[in-house]
Amino acid sequence: MDEDRVRALEDELRDLAAADADLERDAEVAERTRIERSALTLADRLRGARGPVELATLGGGRHAGSVSEVGDGWVVLAHVPPGSRAPTAEHLVVVASLVAVRGLGRPLVRDEGRLPERTLGSVLRAWCRDRSQVSVLLTEGEVVAGLASAAYADHLELSTGGGATVALPYAAIATVSR
Repeated sequence: MDEDRVRALEDELRDLAAADADLERDAEVAERTRIERSALTLADRLRGARGPVELATLGGGRHAGSVSEVGDGWVVLAHVPPGSRAPTAEHLVVVASLVAVRGLGRPLVRDEGRLPERTLGSVLRAWCRDRSQVSVLLTEGEVVAGLASAAYADHLELSTGGGATVALPYAAIATVSR
């Protein structure tokens, strides 16, 4: 009878040790997950978005669409209306102006091997080259519309009609829509 008790105690100790090892492994996995998540930026999360997202910005901006490109400090959403296959508008949103994002889904692991990102200025220069009519929502809520005429190092210039131009510092821009 002592041998049976000893075996039962040994089995119980083995089960406790296995359960303790499982708990330790689960805790380590959870900690590694927290560490990996702490390295992800909102731009990384937007880059991994697989469906439509909704963005709210300073100045009261609200935009919905599919993420078409993400760069250092900005994201471009393509707006495709219900029943349409092609985008009818694009919204370049400055990440620093975001106040809420819906629809991100599960976080993805950072993609360290991706190509260098375009800058905000390079995207706006392309829109100027295309002679795009744009509507700019400023972070304080004002909307300025016009022809994207030039993108400089730190500001966008719009031709607002009649020969008038306005320079908009990138730091004041929440969204540029075309």
